[in-house]
Amino acid sequence: MRKEQILIVGLGKFGMSVAKALSAYDCEVLAIDESPELVDDVAPYVTHAARVDAGDMESLKKLGVSNFDTAVIGIGDNLEASIMIALTLKELKLPYIIAKSRDDMHTRLLTMIGVDKVVQPEQDVGTRIAKSIMHKSIIERVEFGKEYSILEIETPKEWVGISLNKLDIRPKYNIVIVCIEKKDGRVIIPMADYVIEEKDNLMIISPNKELESDGYLGKIL
Repeated sequence: MRKEQILIVGLGKFGMSVAKALSAYDCEVLAIDESPELVDDVAPYVTHAARVDAGDMESLKKLGVSNFDTAVIGIGDNLEASIMIALTLKELKLPYIIAKSRDDMHTRLLTMIGVDKVVQPEQDVGTRIAKSIMHKSIIERVEFGKEYSILEIETPKEWVGISLNKLDIRPKYNIVIVCIEKKDGRVIIPMADYVIEEKDNLMIISPNKELESDGYLGKIL
């Protein structure tokens, strides 16, 4: 069976954490960045890592990115670079593109050029509240192609006060924690000895088949 192929463009905190988390699953991850240091850092965690200018179409063609299922653009601070990379990936016929945005205008521009899903870290508080009411503990869900999703969830009460290594989350629930949003709005990438606190929001990656199975969400939410 063909593995899901995912391209990560930009290895800042967001891109790096997504690349590392996805590599824990049975999928192929190609991570690219212009920084040799960041490429070296991510290399042990992914299938392939390359120092590439993501705006250079010929370089992307040589890497075979047109064959990938999903692309994640983790460059949110540089609006021009983000837009150009999205346009390049659209021209290369990537079937599904997710991009990080820095503000509402950036989000509108990315949407206008055909980006499938835009992730804006500082989302509207009212939207978050509405979603939490309608979907209980699930705040946000973003699909990575057909096989994986990123979800932002409220911390299960049973996990509060317990460290990640003691919770043994991946073997028990087949999920990976990408990062944690603290109640003051800070986003952290937790170490294994991090102790879960009340009001933490967890960003997790899970296979879609697990999410859709009977009773699966009930195990953690």
